[in-house]
Amino acid sequence: MSGSGDLSTSTVERPATPEQASQLPIYTTQVHKNSVSALAFFKDGRRIVTGSWDHTVQIWDVEEGALVGGPFRGHHDYVYSVAVSPDDKRIASGGQDRAIIVWDVDGKHKPLRLVRHTGEIWSLCFSFDGKRLASGSHDKRVLIWDAKTGLVVSTLKGSDRPVFRVAFSPDGLKLASGTECKIRVWSIDNSDLLFEINAHNLDGWVHIVWSPDGQQLVSASEDKTIKFWNSSDGTQIGRPYAAHTDDINSLAISPDGSFIATASDDKTVCLWSIKLMGRPLKLAHTALVFCAAFSPGGDLLATGDSSGNLQLWSIENPLSEEFGLDSSYFARRSEVRLDQSLYVEALSDADKVIELDPSSHLGYKLKYGALCGARHYDDASKAFETMLNRLNDSPDPQMQQLYQQYICQKGVQDALDQAIRTQLKDAPLRLINTSTGRVCDRDAQVNAFRESTEYKELLDSSDMRRPGEIELIKEAVAKYFGWVMLSHRWGTKEPLLRDIQDKNIYTLDPVGTMVKLQKFCEVARDAGHHWAWSDTCCIDQNNNFELGESVNSMFIWYRNSVLTIVYLSDVPSKSAALAGSIWNTRGWTVQEFLAPKFVLFYKEDWNLYLDNCSRNHKESDSIMKELERSTGINRQVLANFHPGTTDVLEKLRWASNRDTTKGEDIAYSLFGIFGIHLPVIYGEKRQNALGRLLQYIIAHSGDVSALDWVGQQSSSFNSCLPAEISSYKDLPYMSQSLSEHDIEKLVSALQIDTVAMESALKWYTALKNPDIPRFADARLQLPCITFPLTEVRRRLRRDGAGRFTYDVKADGLQDLPVKTKCDILLQFPQQFLLVRPWKRYDLELGGQSGDELVAKGLRLYVRLGQPFGALLLEQQRGGEYKRIASDNEIIAQVGDVASVITRTSGCWKYCSCAERDIFIRYRQQIFHMTAIFISIDQNL
Repeated sequence: MSGSGDLSTSTVERPATPEQASQLPIYTTQVHKNSVSALAFFKDGRRIVTGSWDHTVQIWDVEEGALVGGPFRGHHDYVYSVAVSPDDKRIASGGQDRAIIVWDVDGKHKPLRLVRHTGEIWSLCFSFDGKRLASGSHDKRVLIWDAKTGLVVSTLKGSDRPVFRVAFSPDGLKLASGTECKIRVWSIDNSDLLFEINAHNLDGWVHIVWSPDGQQLVSASEDKTIKFWNSSDGTQIGRPYAAHTDDINSLAISPDGSFIATASDDKTVCLWSIKLMGRPLKLAHTALVFCAAFSPGGDLLATGDSSGNLQLWSIENPLSEEFGLDSSYFARRSEVRLDQSLYVEALSDADKVIELDPSSHLGYKLKYGALCGARHYDDASKAFETMLNRLNDSPDPQMQQLYQQYICQKGVQDALDQAIRTQLKDAPLRLINTSTGRVCDRDAQVNAFRESTEYKELLDSSDMRRPGEIELIKEAVAKYFGWVMLSHRWGTKEPLLRDIQDKNIYTLDPVGTMVKLQKFCEVARDAGHHWAWSDTCCIDQNNNFELGESVNSMFIWYRNSVLTIVYLSDVPSKSAALAGSIWNTRGWTVQEFLAPKFVLFYKEDWNLYLDNCSRNHKESDSIMKELERSTGINRQVLANFHPGTTDVLEKLRWASNRDTTKGEDIAYSLFGIFGIHLPVIYGEKRQNALGRLLQYIIAHSGDVSALDWVGQQSSSFNSCLPAEISSYKDLPYMSQSLSEHDIEKLVSALQIDTVAMESALKWYTALKNPDIPRFADARLQLPCITFPLTEVRRRLRRDGAGRFTYDVKADGLQDLPVKTKCDILLQFPQQFLLVRPWKRYDLELGGQSGDELVAKGLRLYVRLGQPFGALLLEQQRGGEYKRIASDNEIIAQVGDVASVITRTSGCWKYCSCAERDIFIRYRQQIFHMTAIFISIDQNL
């Protein structure tokens, strides 16, 4: 289909001097061995396709005149017509051999050969949406083809002569055909002939084009005249143009509708101003000119002649010299170029309008549109402000009315910009456009919105003077930018950002995990959502800063999503085994389910789990019950979770039986659940990451419950913390709570003793505002009550778990056993302490009988008398302490205070030997509990 060109050694001839540029073409190059019978510009304006009597079709670079595609070989005779599809992906050609060939420009697909005509193909034209292809033939028929399948959609009959030209109307609703002398206009919907025009006098070819606005038809013929017609009823407009001395072979109209070009056997091309209706500007050629076409920007003209030459002309200067172009010409051309998305060219024309008419608002309006299209929004805003000033300066009432309209529009734009900024503040850095399949950063997301129908409708319909308009705009913006999150188990070779950057994911090979990404985006798109996010490809894994920001923001992204899709890749289509899915064992998936408000589960085949078609599976009783059983998380919490540093132990327990591929992620995945923001340092190892997390929680919340763990190994970050999060799997020791009746009974008895009440008041007052724990640089200063060990004896035999049992005595505690595999207690009498960490909630007790503070003080007596989970510490050099024997719970109880529960008599006395020293006397027995700060060493 393609190969090297036949004219690879041809040269490009250019004008010798700048002065000649307005009189001669930019270049002349021989592109075919025989006549160039047809040509057309691509919509990008950078390429031209040519067809020739040498049976070939070729594509040429406009700027260089170099061959960039073809020659396309497939015709067996002259090529008479070529056309380019609106998306620039296909070209169509037809000619003497009665065949139409639709070529794929990139050569990825085989050419489509259409053979239904029984005569030469004189003309081809794509519809403006590219879905239809029209052909006119010597067999007196017009056929409408499906451009994709090649099937004939309709046949337009009624012509009694060969059809030389066909052209779709700009709105795609009509088709005009030119035969000998006549023009016919057809309805595309029902193939009815709307009207017929006897356009020209001599039997010969009739060439036709539509004006860009679709209001007129222009025709030219071998009678050497150009005529204009009303496209609604076929009546003639104005007088004919005439200047050629021989047959007219081709007719073209500029994109803005200001000029027409006619090519003739008299070896000239005439450029006519429709507005001035005077003599044309003639461009001389050295051979018969068979075809001519304007570039999409309207500043270039291409012609083809009987010698096989392609000539390119810059026509702006010649037209200006000949016709004296004014600001209205450049304004019209700027508008056309804006419609064609030629923003740089449109901006140039807008600047020309401003230069020619600086007091008018029009140039700044066009400049604003061009800058917006080019995505230079700051400069566009300045142009808009200048436009408003020009309108406001004008005394014309119509300009003042326009000013008010644009002021309202600016208010809407400002409200939209603010809503966009608010919406994107807590949005992912990148999202996949579910329509285009392309990953977009925030600028690209905003650009897509500004180019969307939703944005244009908001600009047109919003009025800031109406009450509640800002809220409606916010809702519309939130709806457009709403994103869908994916929660899943990573597979092997997941597509990363580099794999999909600048690509359409829907066109990538559907193999492996790419299928999952494609299906996810399709499901999100089919649900009406514009944007989708997957952690595999929407984060630049090689950018440490972005990775850290993403980890810290991920909970918010899931929370703010319009929907989270959970894909259970290991749950078969006929299974109901969500609880057994590996998704339930991964560390990151805890927050991915807790955070979002709306969740849908999908099985392996991308059907909804349990065929539950509700809008939110968090509202499904059966699914929530199953999830509660499998996760151990209360269903109310599952459905309505709030992040924060409350219920620390419970949240750590949720993650205690989960795994992550990277060790650090077991801590990072909890950042959002605790509502904290910390640096992400991949490579720091699991213990350090978990240590930093727990350090932050303790230091900022004052809650030391994170110290209530049991595990074989303490952390290298700090010995009071566990090495593994699995140490939180078992709940810490909880003493059997006294009933409220027993507490009130005890408090009532103690209130009889005035000394006890005074002591309770002083004691509670002294302790009600305790210092908070301080945790920084892996050093913990812990408020606690200490009990020094006074005697240690190890039993001879180990238990079934290989642990030693030590019988321990401690000052102020009942004798107790300590079981551990650790043998460090043999170093006694080195100083060891059993400590009870001081917890704020020890003071936050209920009970309102009698004086509140006294009652709370007495209740605190009782609470401290209950068994508690103790930490065993060993003093280090320098006076710091290290936790030891963490592999088993140590349950301790103060000496004899428990007997207070069953007795209502006795004497409690309080005396202070230091500000934080407490003595409790019961039955003449005294034990010493000291509330001090203990600095726990970093366990190196």
